Amino acid sequence: MKSTSIVLCVLVSTVGTLLRSLDEESHECLFNCPKRTRNVSVPKTEKACMGDDAIIAQILDGYNKLDLPGGGHVEVSIEIWVQEVSKIIEITSEFELDIYVTERWTDPSLAYAHLNPCKSNMSVDGATILNKIWNPHACFVNSKLANIHESPFKNIFLQIYSNGSIWHNYRIKLTGPCSSTLRTFPIDQQRCMLFYESFTHNSDQVKMDWITTVPPITILKGNITLPDYVLVDFSASSELRLYPPGIFNELIATFTFQRLYGFYILQVYVPAYISVFISWVSFTLGAEQIPSRTTVGVNSLLALTFQFGAVVNNLPKTSDVKAIDVWILSSMAFIFASLIELAVVGYLSRDGQHGSIKFSRCRCSWLCMNCKDWTALKIDQMSSIVFPVSFFAFNIWYWFIFLGFLFSKNVSSDETST
Repeated sequence: MKSTSIVLCVLVSTVGTLLRSLDEESHECLFNCPKRTRNVSVPKTEKACMGDDAIIAQILDGYNKLDLPGGGHVEVSIEIWVQEVSKIIEITSEFELDIYVTERWTDPSLAYAHLNPCKSNMSVDGATILNKIWNPHACFVNSKLANIHESPFKNIFLQIYSNGSIWHNYRIKLTGPCSSTLRTFPIDQQRCMLFYESFTHNSDQVKMDWITTVPPITILKGNITLPDYVLVDFSASSELRLYPPGIFNELIATFTFQRLYGFYILQVYVPAYISVFISWVSFTLGAEQIPSRTTVGVNSLLALTFQFGAVVNNLPKTSDVKAIDVWILSSMAFIFASLIELAVVGYLSRDGQHGSIKFSRCRCSWLCMNCKDWTALKIDQMSSIVFPVSFFAFNIWYWFIFLGFLFSKNVSSDETST
């Protein structure tokens, strides 16, 4: 009995000690106590994706922009979007336009698919990043002026895909050369060509070519019309150009503009017709109206001369004989011929109202018209028929034969040059 009580006392003392220790431990870790978790299996979570800034920093770390992607022979695809053609300057033979130029190539050193990216492609600041990576350094080698738009910042777009593909696009305003012989003016065409090639890499290092999956040249507005011209055709071609550093791939964009000749029909041809027709009025005034007939003829000739000068001042100084030159000079010749006829009539009517002149020793050729007397009245009557018929025949030759020949010759020479 005594031993049993001793055992109970020991148990009570031990339990009390344990309770006091637990109470003290719980009091001490009331605010800073490690959590006791159950040993439960939790499914493993996926690794967080990497953002654009982190990817850019990692792929550019140790990157050398002087190394050719893939060891060399980089294929660069080019595409052009024409936004607007501002003007065509005939005096300097050039045109001004705004275009988007797209370059596509692959740089394995910039691939980041293994970095668990959040996106399969990322758009970056082209003005900053482009200077840190390799690019083909291509330009329009025949442009007279070229500037990247800065409204309000540099219009450079750069997109990098996870497999290392690069899409570089920029908007540029440039001035390029045009060519035209002006032989068929004012129904001529202007052919403007742009040559695009890499400035620092020859064809052994960089192969430049037009894109094949879509049309290489796209007109964004669908139709480009200027006050004097309308775009009628455009094409893309390529060739190899030999330079001292080697052979370079040259891409050629050709734009063909047809002149709108409605202005010249109304401002030159119609007034020229009127001037010639007015000069024929003098044939009906009679031989006694010499001063009035002289005034009509001289004024018609002066009006045509001023019209010719206004046209020439707006054209480049070339040695080509233009179609409008032939027209105006021929019209002047008809008016001048009417003044010559007036001089003959004035000479015949000098001694009288119905003066006449006889052709002696006439052999009845077509000139003397059965050897009859030539009078001022008969000359006026004949001129009133001969001049209109001759002018009508000249118009048929000019519009259907001469211009057709010049236009076909101009087209064939353009095809040969391309």
